Amino acid sequence: MLELPLWQLCVRIVVLYLSVMLALRLMGKREIGQLSVFDFVVSVMIAELSTVPMEDTRVPLVQSLLCIGALVVLQILVALVQLKNHRFRHWVEGEPTVLIEHGQIRDREMARSRYTMHDLLTQLREKGFANVADVEFAILETSGQLSVFPRPEKQPLTPADAGLVPEFAGMPMPLVVDGRVVEKTLRQIGQSREWLEAEVCRRGYGDLTDVAYAAIDAQGRLFLDARDE
Repeated sequence: MLELPLWQLCVRIVVLYLSVMLALRLMGKREIGQLSVFDFVVSVMIAELSTVPMEDTRVPLVQSLLCIGALVVLQILVALVQLKNHRFRHWVEGEPTVLIEHGQIRDREMARSRYTMHDLLTQLREKGFANVADVEFAILETSGQLSVFPRPEKQPLTPADAGLVPEFAGMPMPLVVDGRVVEKTLRQIGQSREWLEAEVCRRGYGDLTDVAYAAIDAQGRLFLDARDE
């Protein structure tokens, strides 16, 4: 392993960091638990390739960047083929497996998926089900997550069941984040910074510097959170 000047090592780290960040961005937005086996393998390979030039300075930086780029292109191509071809998607990601059907545990599917009773009970408890008898369907997704559907009599009561029409809450929009005013939101609601300062003072705050977070909902209600002393 050759000794590199500190500045060259820092440049390598920055370039690799930006490259990995760009690669993961190009691969698409997915939660860790929703990664397919192929996505997970590609992510691990990219992580390994990014560490090689830092551990062994004899490895050219361009070589690792080309390998990472090739993996990203391969992953994107596979994703595009999956969109067009169901059989290929089934081969890459597999299909969901029904582990509980109409309240009955499907032992053969459990064995085929190498899924133990302990695994099933653990994930059911994580979903808020202590009793298998309360479950109508439980489906093991290709990501490894368990989707659980309760029996009709165990489903929570909704406003529609009671004949109620709840008020639309809408999506709250941030006005102040980390003490900084979000000018875009003020323009969207047709208000000014002076209006916001007046509202903040009317609620007992000195000025905007005393507010860590503020948001407004669809009904025009303002929520304020003060900075900690």
